[in-house]
Amino acid sequence: MYTVYYSEYDSPHETRIGMVSAPNEMVAHRVAELQFIESKIHKVMELTPPEEEVKFPGARFINGEFRPIPQHEEMM
Repeated sequence: MYTVYYSEYDSPHETRIGMVSAPNEMVAHRVAELQFIESKIHKVMELTPPEEEVKFPGARFINGEFRPIPQHEEMM
């Protein structure tokens, strides 16, 4: 997925943000040109997933923080 920064020709001072799906940046730029045909493409940037996604399976929010649930409590 790529983020596209563009502005429409009838409102050039208003930058908009869109998204396109493509296998690489060159293709993403071309897809953006086709998808936002009445616009000037300013920048195309790849969305990078978080390096380490924080997950809290079976967590509880206690005293302002997430804490894991002990395995025996999940079964109840």
